[in-house]
Amino acid sequence: LPDYVTQPRIKIPSLVTGKGGAQKRFEKRQKELEDTAGLIQKEKEKQFEVKPPPRFLQKVVRPPPRPPTPSVEVPSEEEEKRDLAVIFLQQLLRGRAVQNMMQEGKEKRMELIDELRSTEALKPEEEKMIKEQKKEARGKQRKQRMMQHKDELAHEILEGMAGRSVGQMADVLSKELVRLQEEQRIHAFALLAERKRRMREAEESGKRQVEERRRMEEDEIWRQMVNCHQGTMETYLEDIISRSVSRTADEQARTEIHAKAEKINDIAYDMESKRDRLQSENMVAELVYSFLLPEVEKETLRENVKREQRRHILAAHSVIHGQASGIEKEGGSSADSGN
Repeated sequence: LPDYVTQPRIKIPSLVTGKGGAQKRFEKRQKELEDTAGLIQKEKEKQFEVKPPPRFLQKVVRPPPRPPTPSVEVPSEEEEKRDLAVIFLQQLLRGRAVQNMMQEGKEKRMELIDELRSTEALKPEEEKMIKEQKKEARGKQRKQRMMQHKDELAHEILEGMAGRSVGQMADVLSKELVRLQEEQRIHAFALLAERKRRMREAEESGKRQVEERRRMEEDEIWRQMVNCHQGTMETYLEDIISRSVSRTADEQARTEIHAKAEKINDIAYDMESKRDRLQSENMVAELVYSFLLPEVEKETLRENVKREQRRHILAAHSVIHGQASGIEKEGGSSADSGN
């Protein structure tokens, strides 16, 4: 047999050492006892305190009147007789119950009583036979006890082996259950992490699309502004150049006209001094021809130029209006998608 069967070891738990529940309960009770002893000591000291005499007149408070003493109704003679009869009946029942208990005990131990009586009345030989029979009976009982003890030991060993195997199986099953629970928990965490990652990726992709759309809109706005500024600068420079060219051309034309007018005046004065009537009529005809016909040609040329300019201006206006409407449509669609 193993040592733990033949030499059992029993450890008595310590109530003072350690920091468990027993130590806490002991300390709590000790503290309560000390607090109670302190309160009792204070009450004793208060009893022996001598009150100083009053310096001023004090009002004597009378104690409240005591309540009247309760009275009990005196029972009648019939009730007293009935109570006595009930008490007597209870005594009889209790005595009878004790007698029944004694009788039952006597019947249970009747074999022992008969054995004691028979041992006192039997002879010495019969006593020897009885002793031998007792020895034989004791030997049989001892053998039976030994067999029973062996059976119990075998049963205990089998139970221990079965319990060990069952414990190992339960341990394996519990570990497997813990592993499955941990695996399910890790799988749930992985699913949550994957869901969060997808949500964040979706949010980031949406933000990235919004930022790219906004950047494209800003680039388009900047491009349109640059084009507008460049167009305004070009038109401004064209206006300045055209004005300066027209001014210089005007000045140069005036100077040339003045110079030609002076030459023509000199020639006219010379011719006036030398010409006759026929020459004057020819000169008038030439002047009329040179002044009227070029003016008509100039007017027709101006009308043709105006028509060409009007056609180009209408084409430019149509192109500008088309680009402006396209920009407005793109701005409206981007605003709707942003919302």
